[in-house]
Amino acid sequence: MKKGLLLAVGSYVSWGFLSLFWKLLGNVDSYDVFSYRILSTMLTMVVYFFVFGKVGKLKTEVVQLVANKKELVSMIAASFLISINWIVYIYAIAHHQATAASLGYYINPLFSVLLAVVLLKETLDNYTKISLFLAVSGVVILAVQGGHVPVISLILPLSFGTYGFIKKNVVLSSDVAMLIETLVITPFILVYLFFFAKHSLLDYNANQLGLLLISGIITAIPLLLFSEALKRAPLNVVGFVQYLNPTIQLAIAIFLFHEPFKFENLYGFLAIWLAIIVFIIGQIIVIKKTRNMIK
Repeated sequence: MKKGLLLAVGSYVSWGFLSLFWKLLGNVDSYDVFSYRILSTMLTMVVYFFVFGKVGKLKTEVVQLVANKKELVSMIAASFLISINWIVYIYAIAHHQATAASLGYYINPLFSVLLAVVLLKETLDNYTKISLFLAVSGVVILAVQGGHVPVISLILPLSFGTYGFIKKNVVLSSDVAMLIETLVITPFILVYLFFFAKHSLLDYNANQLGLLLISGIITAIPLLLFSEALKRAPLNVVGFVQYLNPTIQLAIAIFLFHEPFKFENLYGFLAIWLAIIVFIIGQIIVIKKTRNMIK
Protein backbone atom coordinates (compact mmCIF):
# COMPACT_ATOMS: atom_id res chain seq x y z
CA MET A 1 0.00 0.00 0.00
CA LYS A 2 2.69 2.51 1.06
CA LYS A 3 4.93 1.50 -1.84
CA GLY A 4 2.02 1.91 -4.23
CA LEU A 5 1.31 5.39 -2.92
CA LEU A 6 4.98 6.35 -3.26
CA LEU A 7 5.02 5.08 -6.84
CA ALA A 8 1.86 7.09 -7.58
CA VAL A 9 3.42 10.23 -6.10
CA GLY A 10 6.53 9.59 -8.21
CA SER A 11 4.51 9.25 -11.40
CA TYR A 12 2.41 12.38 -10.86
CA VAL A 13 5.39 14.47 -9.75
CA SER A 14 7.25 13.29 -12.88
CA TRP A 15 4.31 14.28 -15.07
CA GLY A 16 4.12 17.64 -13.29
CA PHE A 17 7.76 18.46 -14.06
CA LEU A 18 7.55 17.27 -17.68
CA SER A 19 6.72 20.80 -18.77
CA LEU A 20 10.33 21.77 -17.94
CA PHE A 21 11.60 19.14 -20.37
CA TRP A 22 9.29 20.18 -23.21
CA LYS A 23 10.19 23.82 -22.59
CA LEU A 24 13.80 22.97 -23.41
CA LEU A 25 12.54 22.01 -26.87
CA GLY A 26 10.51 25.19 -27.22
CA ASN A 27 12.55 26.30 -30.26
CA VAL A 28 11.78 23.08 -32.11
CA ASP A 29 8.54 22.88 -34.11
CA SER A 30 5.85 21.33 -31.88
CA TYR A 31 4.82 18.83 -34.56
CA ASP A 32 8.43 17.69 -34.91
CA VAL A 33 8.80 17.29 -31.15
CA PHE A 34 5.63 15.23 -31.05
CA SER A 35 6.76 13.09 -33.99
CA TYR A 36 10.14 12.28 -32.50
CA ARG A 37 8.51 11.67 -29.14
CA ILE A 38 6.36 8.96 -30.74
CA LEU A 39 9.34 7.35 -32.47
CA SER A 40 11.55 7.58 -29.40
CA THR A 41 8.86 6.10 -27.17
CA MET A 42 8.32 3.23 -29.60
CA LEU A 43 12.05 2.44 -29.72
CA THR A 44 12.33 2.78 -25.94
CA MET A 45 9.55 0.26 -25.41
CA VAL A 46 11.05 -2.17 -27.95
CA VAL A 47 14.36 -2.05 -26.05
CA TYR A 48 12.45 -2.43 -22.78
CA PHE A 49 10.77 -5.66 -23.90
CA PHE A 50 14.06 -7.18 -25.04
CA VAL A 51 16.15 -6.06 -22.06
CA PHE A 52 13.62 -7.29 -19.47
CA GLY A 53 12.84 -10.50 -21.34
CA LYS A 54 9.19 -9.69 -21.99
CA VAL A 55 9.09 -10.44 -25.72
CA GLY A 56 7.04 -13.60 -25.11
CA LYS A 57 4.49 -11.62 -23.12
CA LEU A 58 4.35 -9.03 -25.92
CA LYS A 59 3.70 -11.66 -28.60
CA THR A 60 0.98 -13.34 -26.52
CA GLU A 61 -0.90 -10.10 -25.85
CA VAL A 62 -0.59 -8.89 -29.46
CA VAL A 63 -2.04 -12.17 -30.76
CA GLN A 64 -4.93 -11.86 -28.30
CA LEU A 65 -5.51 -8.24 -29.33
CA VAL A 66 -5.63 -9.05 -33.07
CA ALA A 67 -8.11 -11.86 -32.35
CA ASN A 68 -10.41 -9.48 -30.48
CA LYS A 69 -11.63 -6.98 -33.10
CA LYS A 70 -13.49 -4.84 -30.57
CA GLU A 71 -10.38 -4.35 -28.44
CA LEU A 72 -8.28 -3.72 -31.54
CA VAL A 73 -10.60 -0.91 -32.65
CA SER A 74 -10.53 0.49 -29.11
CA MET A 75 -6.72 0.52 -29.12
CA ILE A 76 -6.59 2.28 -32.48
CA ALA A 77 -9.01 4.94 -31.24
CA ALA A 78 -7.05 5.27 -27.99
CA SER A 79 -3.83 5.73 -29.96
CA PHE A 80 -5.21 8.74 -31.82
CA LEU A 81 -6.70 10.24 -28.65
CA ILE A 82 -3.45 10.04 -26.66
CA SER A 83 -1.62 11.49 -29.68
CA ILE A 84 -3.97 14.47 -29.70
CA ASN A 85 -3.35 14.91 -25.98
CA TRP A 86 0.43 14.79 -26.37
CA ILE A 87 0.65 17.19 -29.28
CA VAL A 88 -1.69 19.75 -27.69
CA TYR A 89 0.30 19.61 -24.44
CA ILE A 90 3.63 20.05 -26.25
CA TYR A 91 2.13 22.93 -28.26
CA ALA A 92 0.82 24.58 -25.08
CA ILE A 93 4.21 24.50 -23.37
CA ALA A 94 6.04 25.78 -26.45
CA HIS A 95 3.55 28.63 -26.94
CA HIS A 96 3.51 29.93 -23.36
CA GLN A 97 0.20 28.33 -22.39
CA ALA A 98 1.36 26.05 -19.58
CA THR A 99 -1.24 27.66 -17.29
CA ALA A 100 -4.00 26.59 -19.68
CA ALA A 101 -2.51 23.07 -19.75
CA SER A 102 -2.54 22.83 -15.96
CA LEU A 103 -6.18 23.92 -15.93
CA GLY A 104 -6.96 21.12 -18.37
CA TYR A 105 -5.49 18.50 -16.07
CA TYR A 106 -7.41 19.92 -13.10
CA ILE A 107 -10.61 19.41 -15.10
CA ASN A 108 -9.68 15.92 -16.34
CA PRO A 109 -10.87 13.80 -13.36
CA LEU A 110 -14.21 15.58 -13.28
CA PHE A 111 -14.64 15.10 -17.02
CA SER A 112 -14.03 11.37 -16.51
CA VAL A 113 -16.87 11.34 -13.99
CA LEU A 114 -19.10 13.15 -16.48
CA LEU A 115 -18.32 10.52 -19.12
CA ALA A 116 -19.33 7.78 -16.71
CA VAL A 117 -22.65 9.51 -16.10
CA VAL A 118 -23.45 10.18 -19.75
CA LEU A 119 -22.19 6.94 -21.30
CA LEU A 120 -22.47 4.42 -18.47
CA LYS A 121 -25.55 5.96 -16.87
CA GLU A 122 -23.87 6.00 -13.47
CA THR A 123 -25.61 7.97 -10.73
CA LEU A 124 -23.89 10.80 -8.88
CA ASP A 125 -23.89 11.63 -5.20
CA ASN A 126 -24.59 15.22 -4.19
CA TYR A 127 -20.91 15.98 -3.59
CA THR A 128 -19.99 15.01 -7.16
CA LYS A 129 -22.93 17.00 -8.59
CA ILE A 130 -21.76 20.10 -6.72
CA SER A 131 -18.14 19.56 -7.82
CA LEU A 132 -19.17 19.26 -11.48
CA PHE A 133 -21.27 22.42 -11.23
CA LEU A 134 -18.35 24.32 -9.68
CA ALA A 135 -15.89 23.04 -12.30
CA VAL A 136 -18.15 24.06 -15.18
CA SER A 137 -18.65 27.44 -13.52
CA GLY A 138 -14.90 27.89 -13.26
CA VAL A 139 -14.39 27.14 -16.96
CA VAL A 140 -17.20 29.55 -17.91
CA ILE A 141 -15.68 32.29 -15.74
CA LEU A 142 -12.25 31.84 -17.37
CA ALA A 143 -13.83 31.80 -20.84
CA VAL A 144 -15.74 35.03 -20.19
CA GLN A 145 -12.68 36.72 -18.68
CA GLY A 146 -10.42 35.63 -21.53
CA GLY A 147 -12.94 36.56 -24.20
CA HIS A 148 -12.63 33.14 -25.84
CA VAL A 149 -13.23 29.47 -25.17
CA PRO A 150 -10.17 27.96 -23.38
CA VAL A 151 -9.55 25.47 -26.19
CA ILE A 152 -6.37 23.91 -24.79
CA SER A 153 -7.89 23.57 -21.32
CA LEU A 154 -10.80 21.65 -22.85
CA ILE A 155 -9.01 19.52 -25.46
CA LEU A 156 -6.60 18.06 -22.89
CA PRO A 157 -9.28 16.59 -20.58
CA LEU A 158 -11.55 15.69 -23.53
CA SER A 159 -8.79 13.69 -25.21
CA PHE A 160 -7.25 12.11 -22.09
CA GLY A 161 -10.56 11.47 -20.38
CA THR A 162 -12.01 9.75 -23.45
CA TYR A 163 -8.73 7.85 -23.87
CA GLY A 164 -9.03 6.54 -20.31
CA PHE A 165 -12.68 5.64 -20.82
CA ILE A 166 -11.92 3.62 -23.95
CA LYS A 167 -8.97 1.88 -22.28
CA LYS A 168 -11.20 0.64 -19.44
CA ASN A 169 -12.33 -2.26 -21.62
CA VAL A 170 -8.86 -3.13 -22.92
CA VAL A 171 -7.03 -5.86 -21.01
CA LEU A 172 -3.55 -5.19 -22.41
CA SER A 173 -0.70 -4.56 -19.97
CA SER A 174 0.36 -0.91 -19.71
CA ASP A 175 3.74 -1.51 -21.32
CA VAL A 176 2.27 -3.48 -24.24
CA ALA A 177 -0.45 -0.85 -24.71
CA MET A 178 2.15 1.92 -24.85
CA LEU A 179 4.07 0.14 -27.61
CA ILE A 180 0.89 -0.60 -29.58
CA GLU A 181 -0.26 3.02 -29.32
CA THR A 182 3.01 4.35 -30.72
CA LEU A 183 3.10 1.69 -33.46
CA VAL A 184 -0.38 2.70 -34.65
CA ILE A 185 0.70 6.33 -35.04
CA THR A 186 4.19 5.65 -36.42
CA PRO A 187 3.17 5.31 -40.12
CA PHE A 188 1.50 8.73 -40.01
CA ILE A 189 4.54 10.18 -38.24
CA LEU A 190 6.89 8.84 -40.92
CA VAL A 191 4.74 10.31 -43.70
CA TYR A 192 4.81 13.68 -41.93
CA LEU A 193 8.58 13.62 -41.33
CA PHE A 194 9.47 12.54 -44.87
CA PHE A 195 7.02 14.69 -46.83
CA PHE A 196 5.71 17.58 -44.72
CA ALA A 197 8.19 18.46 -41.96
CA LYS A 198 9.96 21.78 -42.50
CA HIS A 199 13.13 20.57 -40.78
CA SER A 200 15.23 17.43 -40.78
CA LEU A 201 17.35 16.01 -37.95
CA LEU A 202 20.40 17.68 -39.50
CA ASP A 203 18.86 21.09 -38.74
CA TYR A 204 18.99 20.51 -34.97
CA ASN A 205 21.98 21.03 -32.70
CA ALA A 206 23.47 18.28 -30.51
CA ASN A 207 21.52 19.39 -27.43
CA GLN A 208 18.18 19.29 -29.25
CA LEU A 209 18.99 15.91 -30.80
CA GLY A 210 19.86 14.51 -27.39
CA LEU A 211 16.60 15.76 -25.89
CA LEU A 212 14.55 14.34 -28.76
CA LEU A 213 16.34 11.02 -28.39
CA ILE A 214 15.55 10.64 -24.67
CA SER A 215 11.99 11.94 -24.99
CA GLY A 216 10.79 8.34 -25.18
CA ILE A 217 12.38 7.48 -21.84
CA ILE A 218 10.94 10.65 -20.32
CA THR A 219 7.53 9.58 -21.60
CA ALA A 220 7.76 5.94 -20.51
CA ILE A 221 9.00 6.33 -16.92
CA PRO A 222 5.95 8.12 -15.40
CA LEU A 223 3.51 5.76 -17.11
CA LEU A 224 5.37 2.65 -15.94
CA LEU A 225 5.53 4.06 -12.40
CA PHE A 226 1.80 4.70 -12.57
CA SER A 227 1.01 1.18 -13.76
CA GLU A 228 3.08 -0.29 -10.92
CA ALA A 229 1.31 1.99 -8.44
CA LEU A 230 -2.08 0.65 -9.53
CA LYS A 231 -0.90 -2.88 -8.79
CA ARG A 232 0.08 -2.01 -5.22
CA ALA A 233 -2.54 0.53 -4.11
CA PRO A 234 -6.31 0.98 -4.61
CA LEU A 235 -7.36 3.23 -7.49
CA ASN A 236 -9.13 5.68 -5.14
CA VAL A 237 -5.91 6.14 -3.14
CA VAL A 238 -3.85 6.68 -6.29
CA GLY A 239 -6.50 9.09 -7.57
CA PHE A 240 -6.16 11.38 -4.57
CA VAL A 241 -2.59 12.35 -5.48
CA GLN A 242 -3.32 13.03 -9.17
CA TYR A 243 -3.78 16.73 -8.48
CA LEU A 244 -0.04 17.00 -7.76
CA ASN A 245 0.46 17.04 -11.54
CA PRO A 246 -1.53 20.17 -12.49
CA THR A 247 -0.51 21.93 -9.27
CA ILE A 248 3.18 21.53 -10.11
CA GLN A 249 2.45 22.54 -13.71
CA LEU A 250 0.69 25.70 -12.58
CA ALA A 251 3.50 26.65 -10.17
CA ILE A 252 6.10 26.16 -12.91
CA ALA A 253 4.02 28.18 -15.40
CA ILE A 254 3.73 31.14 -13.03
CA PHE A 255 7.06 31.18 -11.19
CA LEU A 256 9.50 29.71 -13.74
CA PHE A 257 7.92 30.42 -17.13
CA HIS A 258 6.56 33.75 -15.85
CA GLU A 259 3.27 33.34 -17.66
CA PRO A 260 0.73 36.07 -16.86
CA PHE A 261 -1.76 35.16 -14.16
CA LYS A 262 -4.22 38.00 -13.68
CA PHE A 263 -5.97 38.45 -10.37
CA GLU A 264 -9.38 38.02 -11.99
CA ASN A 265 -8.27 34.58 -13.28
CA LEU A 266 -8.14 33.52 -9.65
CA TYR A 267 -11.94 33.39 -9.49
CA GLY A 268 -12.13 30.72 -12.18
CA PHE A 269 -9.33 28.68 -10.64
CA LEU A 270 -10.85 29.03 -7.17
CA ALA A 271 -14.11 27.56 -8.46
CA ILE A 272 -12.19 24.61 -9.92
CA TRP A 273 -10.06 24.12 -6.78
CA LEU A 274 -13.23 24.20 -4.69
CA ALA A 275 -14.76 21.62 -7.04
CA ILE A 276 -11.77 19.35 -6.44
CA ILE A 277 -12.00 19.76 -2.65
CA VAL A 278 -15.72 18.93 -2.68
CA PHE A 279 -15.07 15.96 -4.99
CA ILE A 280 -12.32 14.56 -2.71
CA ILE A 281 -14.46 15.02 0.41
CA GLY A 282 -17.26 13.12 -1.31
CA GLN A 283 -14.88 10.29 -2.26
CA ILE A 284 -13.56 10.04 1.30
CA ILE A 285 -17.10 9.78 2.66
CA VAL A 286 -17.96 7.06 0.13
CA ILE A 287 -14.82 5.09 1.05
CA LYS A 288 -15.61 5.32 4.78
CA LYS A 289 -19.19 4.18 4.21
CA THR A 290 -17.97 1.24 2.12
CA ARG A 291 -15.50 0.19 4.82
CA ASN A 292 -18.17 0.40 7.51
CA MET A 293 -20.50 -1.76 5.42
CA ILE A 294 -17.76 -4.38 5.01
CA LYS A 295 -17.16 -4.43 8.75
